[in-house]
Formats: sequence, C-alpha cells, structure tokens
Amino acid sequence: MRRAVLLGAALLIAVVAIVHWYFADRGRFTTEPEYTGLGRTVSGNDLVSDHDPAAILRFDPAFDHLGGQKFVLYGVADTEQHFFVETTPDDELKSVYWIQYEAYLPGKRYTYDYDSSPLRVTLGDYEFYTDTEAVEFDPNRKRRRGTDGAMARRFLAASGYVFPSDFAYARLVYLTDESRQKELMIIFIDDLAPRGVTAASLGEGGADAALWPEVEQGHLDRIRSTLKVLPLEESPEPG
Repeated sequence: MRRAVLLGAALLIAVVAIVHWYFADRGRFTTEPEYTGLGRTVSGNDLVSDHDPAAILRFDPAFDHLGGQKFVLYGVADTEQHFFVETTPDDELKSVYWIQYEAYLPGKRYTYDYDSSPLRVTLGDYEFYTDTEAVEFDPNRKRRRGTDGAMARRFLAASGYVFPSDFAYARLVYLTDESRQKELMIIFIDDLAPRGVTAASLGEGGADAALWPEVEQGHLDRIRSTLKVLPLEESPEPG
C-alpha cells in the first residue's frame, strides 16, 4: 500500500513537472524565421523603416549589415531583427548592433513596460529606455529555445559568428506609440577584451569594479557616435 502511494505521488510530481515545462516553455510557439519579405529595407548603412517608427537608423561605416529575419515571437508578437556587425582583422565579432522591431499581434492585450529601466538615452528626437551590464558569455551554456536572444544567436552563428566571451551590453527601447504594444529595441554589444577587463572583474567586488562607470559611459558614448536615428521625412544624405 505504501509503495503504491509513493509511486502515485512520484507520478503526480512528474505530471506536474511536465505540464509546468510545457506551458512555461513559450519558445515552442516561436515560428521558424523567414529572410524575405521583411518590412524594413537597407540602403548602404541606413536601415529604413516607414512605420513603428518611421525613421532611419544610420550606422557608422565600420559596421556591415549582416542581414535580417522575421518571425512570430512566442506566438504573440511580430518580430523583425537586423544585424550590423564590426569585426576584427581575423573576422571575429568585435561589436554588433542587434535591431529588433516588435509588435503584439492584433487582439493581444499585452503591453511593454520599461519604466524600471535606470537610464534614458536620447538619439535624435527619440528617447530610449536603457539598461546596461557587463556580460560573461558561455556559448556552451544551455539556454531556452525560441527566445529573441536564441533567434539572434542562431542567425549570427549561421554566418560564423559568436558573441565575445566578455562584452559590454546596452539595451535601448523606444515605444513607438501610446498603446505601448510596439517597440523598437536596439541592443549594442562590444567586446571588453581591448579594454583589458572582463565582466567578472567589473562586477561587484571585482578587481576593476571601480572602472564600471567609465566603461558604461564609454559604451553609451560609442552608441551615440556610431548610430544616428533620423525621422524618415527629415533624414539628410550621409556626408
């Protein structure tokens, strides 16, 4: 009798775990990427969008457009990603701009909320909610499938690129209208190796922790110097 109770309890726990995993794994609803029919176009180093927002993202010539893809994220949001990369002489990834246009599907009531983001960065006429951190990247660590990050890493890997092992990271988000259901997200990643520091050394208690404010400010300044956000109807020709 006791054995049957124990077996029943173990079975119940297993069922609960499977159900939890099934419903918690939102990534299984993410669709396979498509590479044609994208909603934004690229001309030279300009990423041109006629909606959400109607603006041009103009990147420094040091960055090359690697390509773009679109998919439905978690089954609830139309998502389009573009990647501009800066590489080393050995064709290793030094820096990457990961641009993401995202909008909840009609009928979805979700909204985006970044009010807790500690920083605000202004590019042109656009104010972005901003977060930063130093990241130690392990390419072998098991990660969730179907996230926007997983889709980005998969795209870069298809071109032979992986994130640097230690990098400075900034996420900038602009909500394109009052509905808070559409966003432009700009993620900028820059290798920390040229600075002679690591994510661990910059962390709390690390040997270079006192340098983080300087590294963070330098990272944001590099965004300001390598990216312009221009209203579509007012954007000047590059000179």
